[in-house]
Amino acid sequence: MKYPVLLGAIILFCGCQSVDTPPAATQLETWQNEALNRNLDGETAISLQNLARKTASRTHRQDLPDLARYVRENNNENSAELIRDILWESVEYCNVQFVRDPALLIRNFRRSQILCRTALLIAEKQYLDTIIWKTPEQKTREREVSSELSSLCGGLPAGDIPRIQLALPGDPLPQLPENLTSPVSEDPAEALQFAGTIYRLPDEIRRQKLADENFYPDCLLGEVTHMAASYALHISFPCLRTARQRALNNPSPENLWLYRKWYYRVLMDISRLPRVRGEAQDRQFLNSMLLLQEGF
Repeated sequence: MKYPVLLGAIILFCGCQSVDTPPAATQLETWQNEALNRNLDGETAISLQNLARKTASRTHRQDLPDLARYVRENNNENSAELIRDILWESVEYCNVQFVRDPALLIRNFRRSQILCRTALLIAEKQYLDTIIWKTPEQKTREREVSSELSSLCGGLPAGDIPRIQLALPGDPLPQLPENLTSPVSEDPAEALQFAGTIYRLPDEIRRQKLADENFYPDCLLGEVTHMAASYALHISFPCLRTARQRALNNPSPENLWLYRKWYYRVLMDISRLPRVRGEAQDRQFLNSMLLLQEGF
């Protein structure tokens, strides 16, 4: 009698394991890892080439003052998306010119971007799948999302997408570090002013290096990245809190999708916080440059 009982326990245990553990293709990490394997090297190389051309031509965004005026007049989630993109763009433009390993910097940035993009595409596909009668625009977007996912992740089973477990509004929010830099003012366009400061920083770093051959900008660049991440999180985290409350009050598929958009953006911003930031003098220097920005 012992052996049938033991065999039954083993079968029951294995059955429980198969129910509790979702198949690999229904786990977000599986899709993200596939996206990294397929795209990380190529996107890193393309980004380095584009940044090299931009650096050689010494071009950077001249439209930031106009964008600042737009943001002040349209302080909404679309503006928040725009500001975050410009912030991270400016960090790449500046830091890649002076860090000891530019390829590693860009590789880490592309990695966090691919992880975020994969989660957002899956979340949007899950949302679009809930719409029975789609508008022409929604049908077009559904085709675009499916094509992007196929290109990004390859041949993983598309039928498993509805079962992929993503963030839910009832989950705890991501934990923010305590040492984030606070904005200088209440101006919603201040982050764009800081991006303008970063774009102008390479010339100042070169002047410092000419004046002192022992000048190394590592700490300053760490502070640049820290402050940019702080600004990004001061934008993205309030959007996440708003989206979460909206989804809890009205748990519609669209509100769930909007919550997930900001959830995975916040994770990306947190992941880009540097392990080592600058010192007090670096913070003072960057704040001084920020306050001296003209045209905003």
